[in-house]
Amino acid sequence: MARFGTILASSLVALLSAAHARAQMPPHIQAAQEFLMGWGKGNWEAVKAQAGDKVTVKVGGTEYTLDVQGKKADVQLIFPFRGLSAVRVEGKVKGVTVEEIAVKAGGSERKGKGAVTLDEKDGKFTVTAVAVE
Repeated sequence: MARFGTILASSLVALLSAAHARAQMPPHIQAAQEFLMGWGKGNWEAVKAQAGDKVTVKVGGTEYTLDVQGKKADVQLIFPFRGLSAVRVEGKVKGVTVEEIAVKAGGSERKGKGAVTLDEKDGKFTVTAVAVE
């Protein structure tokens, strides 16, 4: 029984640490991460909370659309993605780079560096586009 208590306590500490780390995440990184997680899981409510009605996804030279309102995607995010960092123009956050991202579109997969374009209004960041090299 003591072992169970130790495991439970350790699990609780890990869970609280993860929640604290997420609370410390800058809002632009959090918006991009929540969007990507929602998109990858097909959770349209999570995607809608971080994006407008439609999001353009550029894969190489081809454009696809995430129809958030209609809950349809011409392109699918493949997990995992990693390495999120801010893109600033004249000191303002304009997006987030993704060191490694993979998508499936047009019957093929593409993996490489990516970028999530954001609009900011009243301190809230909204995803408008995604690009995969």
